[in-house]
Amino acid sequence: MREYLISAPMNELLLALSRGPLADPPWQAFLRLLGEALDADYVTLILRAPREGDSGLVINSVVLSPDAVNAYNESYFALDPFVNLPPGEVFTVDAFMPPGEYYQSAYFRQYVEPTGIRHIMGADLGDELGNTARLRFARVAGRTNFAAPERELARCLLPHIQQTIRLHARIARVESERTLFAAAVDRMALGAFILDRRARIRHSNSAGERLLAEGRWLTQHEGQLRLVHRSDQQAFRECLDDVMQAHLRGEPGLVKALRLDSGSSPGPGLLMRPLPLVAAPDGSRNPSVAVFVSDPEYQREAPVDVLMTLFGLTRAEATLSLLLAGGATLDEACVRLHISRNTGKSHLSAIFSKTGVTRQTRLVQLILSSVAPMGD
Repeated sequence: MREYLISAPMNELLLALSRGPLADPPWQAFLRLLGEALDADYVTLILRAPREGDSGLVINSVVLSPDAVNAYNESYFALDPFVNLPPGEVFTVDAFMPPGEYYQSAYFRQYVEPTGIRHIMGADLGDELGNTARLRFARVAGRTNFAAPERELARCLLPHIQQTIRLHARIARVESERTLFAAAVDRMALGAFILDRRARIRHSNSAGERLLAEGRWLTQHEGQLRLVHRSDQQAFRECLDDVMQAHLRGEPGLVKALRLDSGSSPGPGLLMRPLPLVAAPDGSRNPSVAVFVSDPEYQREAPVDVLMTLFGLTRAEATLSLLLAGGATLDEACVRLHISRNTGKSHLSAIFSKTGVTRQTRLVQLILSSVAPMGD
């Protein structure tokens, strides 16, 4: 049977790599260990190359000086000739380009040489998804250049580094999308809660936090989402049990809706749906149920500038439209805007003409169903 042995230093290096993107500070512990493995004085990971107007994302194992880092990120990156290496291969400067050309370049003489660095080895990474990175290793003057053993070790580590960058980029994209969609739900004045199998709150958006803070309809007890009124809580638990069972059966299509009792006026509406099953060691803590809460008393808003762009309104017309969409009558809106009713009617006529609607109720529907609230 073949033996798979990993030395203690290599084990430490690979563990640091797996923790690299989420470490504090990110990547630096791994880069320091990588520098020790390759006997490099400095290691640099460039996750986003600098360009005009963008200093990029450059991480150094050791910071020579803030001035040196800023100088490269702001100007010298444009002079660097040791770029665009064939992906997945490891080169020293001497093997990549004529040594005389490099050591006589303005980049080396004005930027590299004053730092005391003499020898540089590098590799570029890239995959079909567009995840790219650059690794650069440096030794100071007076030391020998990087040799075949260092180049081979670096080459063997490249696929592991590429995969870690790829996974982290995927996580970052998912998180970015989640943040964007969560913000969109907030703009719609929807409270959103993610509950586990014990009805404990695992996540809530800002609109949900506002509803909890108000305490009129929702509260939490020992981390569990509760409804304030007993009759609402009983109906909520019955619906929640049905949705939870659908989650356990792997039926994410089930939806349960509930209107809260608020007496004469319409109360908030709740919608519950199961989340897909997720494999994890502790299934009880898995996200299980999504709960959305819509409060009819909460006014959605949209920025004036977005309404002006969407419908060609003047600022005065857009401001009036927002007040009407928020539930104000024309007379109430005129008072708040300190304009006469005749001026308000003139604005409203112009709004109707520009939006193509003829009734105030239709105007409110048009604004609230447009993308305008998403721009708040």
